[in-house]
Amino acid sequence: MAEQKDKIAEQKILMVNMRRGIEKVPPYKRAAAAAKYLKAFIKRHMKAEDVKLSQDVNNEIFSRGMKDPRPKIRVMCSKDDKKIVTVNLVKQGQ
Repeated sequence: MAEQKDKIAEQKILMVNMRRGIEKVPPYKRAAAAAKYLKAFIKRHMKAEDVKLSQDVNNEIFSRGMKDPRPKIRVMCSKDDKKIVTVNLVKQGQ
């Protein structure tokens, strides 16, 4: 049988300020804490059960190293019918 593709139920572009998630974390854990904060933020705002970060988003968070992640990131969130949110990076020109 052919698999059916999940339809996109909702899409949003969000600007996430990750400073709150990294300010009280030791420097060597900051990028990982930023990724966890991003997932929690999107789960709360999109009312999702699961959040999947794309490789581009992960690379953007870790682009300046573990100790100095980007304080803000702009992402596009797409929620499907099963309440799974896929997070993609929004390019500068968009």
